[in-house]
Amino acid sequence: MSHFLIYVRRSYKLANAADVSDETQESVARALLPPGATSEVIRDSGGHNSGFSEHRDGYQELIRRVAQGGIAGIAVYDLSRLARNVRLMANLLHELDRQQIVILAGNLPQTRMDSAVGRFMFHMLVAAAEFQRNLDSERMTAQMRSTFEDGGHRGNDPFGYRTLREDGQIVHPRTLVVVPDEAEVVRRVFAELPTKPFSEVAALLNAEGTKHRKPRAWTTAAVKDIWRRRDFYCGNVTTGRGLEVRPGRHPAILASDAFRDAVAGVESRKRHQGAKPSRAKRLYLLRGLVWCQCGARMRGSTRVARGHEWPYYICPIARGRSARLASDGDLVACHAPSVPADAAARHVLAALSELVLPDDVIEAAREDLRERLRAPAPGAADAERARLKVRVGKLADLYSWGDITEAEYRRQKGQAEAQLTQLPDTDKLVHFDRHREILVGLADNIARATPEQLQALVAKLVERVDTTDKQVTAVVFVPAARPFFANQDCVALAPPDGLEPPTHALGRHRSIH
Repeated sequence: MSHFLIYVRRSYKLANAADVSDETQESVARALLPPGATSEVIRDSGGHNSGFSEHRDGYQELIRRVAQGGIAGIAVYDLSRLARNVRLMANLLHELDRQQIVILAGNLPQTRMDSAVGRFMFHMLVAAAEFQRNLDSERMTAQMRSTFEDGGHRGNDPFGYRTLREDGQIVHPRTLVVVPDEAEVVRRVFAELPTKPFSEVAALLNAEGTKHRKPRAWTTAAVKDIWRRRDFYCGNVTTGRGLEVRPGRHPAILASDAFRDAVAGVESRKRHQGAKPSRAKRLYLLRGLVWCQCGARMRGSTRVARGHEWPYYICPIARGRSARLASDGDLVACHAPSVPADAAARHVLAALSELVLPDDVIEAAREDLRERLRAPAPGAADAERARLKVRVGKLADLYSWGDITEAEYRRQKGQAEAQLTQLPDTDKLVHFDRHREILVGLADNIARATPEQLQALVAKLVERVDTTDKQVTAVVFVPAARPFFANQDCVALAPPDGLEPPTHALGRHRSIH
């Protein structure tokens, strides 16, 4: 007596969704079995079991049963139920041919797949199934992109909103309206986030008896889910996990000040979580520039105590982590104390804040800019600018369709935007003159720069920082920077008693002692 496997796959979660029902598939497959044959049903129903993937519990069970042997054939509603993937189906047919297992398909009831005609039809139908799957995928991606660009929502109703319906039918285009009770809960969550972590907010909502949309208690994950939709609650829609944000058609629940305060509170807690932050994330403004009085390059080190970080520059010789030989071959000993990193940075930034560009340098830079802005052909820059703007838009489409990765999208977008900034633009001279004072003085720029920007500035202008007894004694500017700054008093500081000045420190010094 022959034994057959009946395989049923339904892609959609709901049994009444627009797909062939389990009962219909099983009925058609049973009608294909020869008289007296026994059968068992293997299902992949609900949960969006895509036919393009082999990661389906039912499909893996089918492969396991075939490998065990004792199977006369597989019956399916049509070949696309098995897979919509040419590679998977070709491998499956090869294994079935090897074990002389037949495939019975409802759309080809009189065709056996173990003949020349059957194999040809098999490959044609499988290729058509994969083609249909790819078309459906592209169509859905395009629909999702169009909905996003129009400010529409994709997915289930977020907490705080519901889809507008008339006579039980969804109004098109889909419109979200605010649920007042749930909106108050959202505002309450964001009102507490500036001072409380997610877990405490969840506990507070439970203690107050605040109702969730579903009959369950509030959890940390539920509060985080509201936090994850913060842009949505401000009236925006997002895609690519926040990669793109656009104004939405739905009304906002959150005010901008509540959003801003909540973001500041959450980000502040992220920076202070954990007993000891990762060393890779610590930023030492003078990394690689600080030198000890013994002539060794000092290293950044941070001590964590009482929940605070205390950054220093330490001498590796004084800490016994390294050694240096003197000219006579003896080991050099050092007992220099650590240099507080924040104090050293303030000294160096104070020196940089006094730097002033001379007028002749500014005029030369302006003339150079004027020469660069002379376009070789009238209209060429405008055409290139239009082309690059179209390129940026197409890159967003390619990323949303899945044709390029996020990293590739960011890389190519950055290149296009960089080319845009380099195109000739007469307005740049206007901006140059308008912001001339910014070029003249660095003090204001230093005051509002980020730590990363300050580190880049120091690395470009400073060659070394000499220290003695926890104090900065001299700042040495790089040779390329020295001619471009006026009104600088060059003071070569005398070395501490008993020390020879390092040969590589002979240069332009700025005393800030």
